[in-house]
Amino acid sequence: MRAAVLMAALLVGVWVNPLTGGDAHAATISILDIGDSGTTADGTTFVADPNPSQPSTGTGVFQPFVRIQATGSGGGGLQNGFNTDAKEPAINFNTKGGTWTRSVQFGELTTINGNYVLSLDANQIGCSTCAKNRITITDMQIYIGSDPNLAKPEATHTGIGGTGYTGTPFNSPFNNGPGGSSSLLGHAPVWTLDSAVNGDVSVVLQASICDSKGQCGSGHGDLGVLIPQRYLSGSPTDYFVLYTEYSGANSGFEEWRFFDTPTQIPEPTSLILVAAGLAGVGGCRRFRPRQSS
Repeated sequence: MRAAVLMAALLVGVWVNPLTGGDAHAATISILDIGDSGTTADGTTFVADPNPSQPSTGTGVFQPFVRIQATGSGGGGLQNGFNTDAKEPAINFNTKGGTWTRSVQFGELTTINGNYVLSLDANQIGCSTCAKNRITITDMQIYIGSDPNLAKPEATHTGIGGTGYTGTPFNSPFNNGPGGSSSLLGHAPVWTLDSAVNGDVSVVLQASICDSKGQCGSGHGDLGVLIPQRYLSGSPTDYFVLYTEYSGANSGFEEWRFFDTPTQIPEPTSLILVAAGLAGVGGCRRFRPRQSS
């Protein structure tokens, strides 16, 4: 079911609208229920990624490449981090060490209908319809490069405050805002959510998108992110680094995986039916530009 919904989004290219009207530098995409979606000015689509009908059996089913969890509740629930082999949570913001946090080579990812597809499993305290269950993605950045140090930046470099970073910590609404500088070991991001084109984007997510009551939880996806292929390029051996930042985090960890094999794509006839169904429920999708203060 999850793959079918995401693939329908890929097939129906006109089912979401770009950011229009209002303040171009302050917008919110709300993903609170099945069918919700929104797209940024650069064409990146965010879509509810409903759980399959089978009960969750944990992270091992989801198979993430990075997990992030704040150790405290201070700072408005702010947490951030990126995938690495160094597994140094004390240095790499709120990234969790262990088996499920690792470096990724660009050749591991594949495109589906001209998009790279990432999936987020968010875990927060609160019922599936409670505001307390929501978390907000305040920034995302992707770095791609052949520098082997990108696999273990914390362990192989020294930099600002001994953290291993040679640029500003990362561009986000919490520091230098849209258009600000950002780098990881001197590498600029190849794509960023908060940009001169997109403005300051927040993605509000109900962290238990679920199409089968009582079967939400860790090990299932909540959010699909479809990034146009034109923004990401590199050789198969280049390293792919995903940085994410959140506010409103209250418990648990946020984990990301990528769609990597054609076996996850349903049969064409099923896609056509799902795409037709989504086209018919367009009024159910929520995309609410945030008003300027």
